[in-house]
Amino acid sequence: MEQPRRRRWPVPPSLLVGLAPLVVFAAVSAWRARPSDDYPTLGQTVESVVRSLVVPEGIAAVALCLVVTGLGWWRIATVDPTRTRLRWTWLAPALIALVCIVRLPLVDWSALPVRYFLLLGVGVLFVGVFEELMARGVLLVGLRRRLPEFGVWILSCVLFGLLHLLNALAGAGLGATLVQVVFAASFGSTLYVARRLTGNLLLSVVLHASWDFGSIALSATADVHDPSVAVLVGGVGLFSFGVLALGVVAGGLIAGRDDRPRRLRRRWRTVPPMGVFAVSSDEPRLPAAVG
Repeated sequence: MEQPRRRRWPVPPSLLVGLAPLVVFAAVSAWRARPSDDYPTLGQTVESVVRSLVVPEGIAAVALCLVVTGLGWWRIATVDPTRTRLRWTWLAPALIALVCIVRLPLVDWSALPVRYFLLLGVGVLFVGVFEELMARGVLLVGLRRRLPEFGVWILSCVLFGLLHLLNALAGAGLGATLVQVVFAASFGSTLYVARRLTGNLLLSVVLHASWDFGSIALSATADVHDPSVAVLVGGVGLFSFGVLALGVVAGGLIAGRDDRPRRLRRRWRTVPPMGVFAVSSDEPRLPAAVG
């Protein structure tokens, strides 16, 4: 009898493949960074937006999309077949969206040319696509092969936060970098919640891009020497930390609920069968279980 052969594509999900894009991105970013880089000025001018956001993030986004296509992971990396039923957790992404909207009137739209804001929009969209597909897409697929969902949630948020340690190599202060690590890990939890609520990555990408747009545009144009502006910006910042804390609670509850004993058979670490098929000359193809 002819021996069953393995189908090599789509590539079966694995932890190593899930971690690979993050590791490669970290290595490339560390290689490109220079101690003389001035991270605080990132995105402050048209030239900086093109050099630091549009070009590198565009290349990264296209490269990752090609990788996901090659793996055959588009569906499992971007779609969750089951959404969470904890509808109150909509409050976390909704408040993030509110912060993004509240920031817009604080931006001085006349301080920089129109092309600056257009290019910034393109740049942060590339950032949103790349980082969400990497951290809330490919990485989640890999982690779900080895961990219960609560572990997937924690580790994906922590790794996303630690990725921002690389900013210290690009001229950011150590204290500011550590704050950003905590901030990014917390923000990652809210983006995880967005995926689990909608069942796909679209809302996570939009929230990520909108957040970055407001942050960079505000830092590039706001007159921090104006007391009224400083108070408003500070108030929005404090409110943001409260919102992110809510996102951490919501993400933990959503992930923990999946791991309750009565829900074990629906654990997210069991992803759809991808790569193993039994084939013989006289039998139809039958999907084999993926453990």
